[in-house]
Amino acid sequence: MVDFINEVEEELRKDDYNRLLKKYGPAIGIVLFLIIAGTGFIEYRKYANDKKAQAVSAIYTSADKKLDAGETDAAVQAFVELGETGPDGYAGLSLMRAAAIQQEQGDTMGAVRFFDQAAERFTTPRHKQLAQLKAAYLLADVGAYSDVIGRLDALAVKDAPYEHLSRELLGFAHSEAGNAAAAREQFSFLTSIPGVPVTVKQRAEQSMALINAKSGLLAPEPIEAMPTETQPVDVQPTDDTPETDTPDED
Repeated sequence: MVDFINEVEEELRKDDYNRLLKKYGPAIGIVLFLIIAGTGFIEYRKYANDKKAQAVSAIYTSADKKLDAGETDAAVQAFVELGETGPDGYAGLSLMRAAAIQQEQGDTMGAVRFFDQAAERFTTPRHKQLAQLKAAYLLADVGAYSDVIGRLDALAVKDAPYEHLSRELLGFAHSEAGNAAAAREQFSFLTSIPGVPVTVKQRAEQSMALINAKSGLLAPEPIEAMPTETQPVDVQPTDDTPETDTPDED
């Protein structure tokens, strides 16, 4: 009797299962299919990205070898092509390399152009602003101070990756452009806030002193008192001066 009851309960469970399967089976099948397909797609993308990264790395290494072999123009061309077709990280780095080569060759404006292109390809603020700052340094070297000021306004802001260096260069550009007040504002900021690197702070203090000297704002040096000569005093005896007894001679 017990076995019969168990069999009946088992059949009922099977019926419930079959009913649920008929009702929700298609939806469950679709979910399982999507999970399997999604996993397969992710693995495929990972494989494809790895293959692409290997190919890009090979191109970058080849460009490096061309540079080591003295094929400068070919190396620059390879880095530029990789900067146009490679993934963002490699593209920005390749254009930075091309800019560095142009800088070494004395082509300042060519280097600035590649640094600007690198800044456009980078996605992280630190890398993007590094390329922008390097371009600004080169422009300062050739005296394009108005261009430098226009570029650095967005970099010399609180908590920017290169805030202090940008403020220092911005102060220099203002000073060279003849705007002593704006230059003094930047250098004063660098000398008064905490967290500024020691070398940057020292250079800012020196720049402030130089600006003040040019503006005639140096504190006057203390005037030393002229030494006075001590003249001998001729003391005349008076009636009130006690006489000194001299010993009698025997």
